[in-house]
Amino acid sequence: MKTKKEERLYYQQLRDALSVEEREQRSKQIAEHYLNVFKQERPQAVHLFLPIAAKGEIDTLIILKRLNEEYPEVKTVTSVIATDHQSLLTLEIRIDTPLHINRWGIPEPVSRVFFPERDIQEVLTPLLAMDAAGYRLGYGKGFYDRFFFTCSSNVKRTGINFFPLTDHALLRDEWDVPLHRLISPEGVFNISEQWSVDSGQ
Repeated sequence: MKTKKEERLYYQQLRDALSVEEREQRSKQIAEHYLNVFKQERPQAVHLFLPIAAKGEIDTLIILKRLNEEYPEVKTVTSVIATDHQSLLTLEIRIDTPLHINRWGIPEPVSRVFFPERDIQEVLTPLLAMDAAGYRLGYGKGFYDRFFFTCSSNVKRTGINFFPLTDHALLRDEWDVPLHRLISPEGVFNISEQWSVDSGQ
């Protein structure tokens, strides 16, 4: 059995093997599937991660642009790493918000308009892989698992990935928080059990 570190390397290599054109095409397909789901559910505050170029991540700016243009009343937010290097701070963002690249290579808004995590209704979550039970393989820092506990227990946790669900269960730690669904170029994969997180608030 592979360790989490070995799994991360394997799935990162799968992503790295995609050409720029393939990433662009798959990002557009993911955006289209997500917008179809969004039209049905209409969350009023959506959290998106901004793509890290060095990791070849999904271009979530496509989703951000579409939401801002087609649903201007919807709040779109993202997160930056807090000064404690353990937690995330949530900031408002629009497609025209100026960005700069931080020391970890992550784009973040220049302006700091904070947004309460409890008001987020959906979190588009980065990952390298996700299994049929909703568990994700992230980068190993635990930021999002901790972040989910600051959100409402009703927040929708949506993973997005270039690839569909894995054909095997991923290794998990006791603090790992499962997601509700995965959106990939192939479509929307819903997890049968709707997990909740007790934020203690």
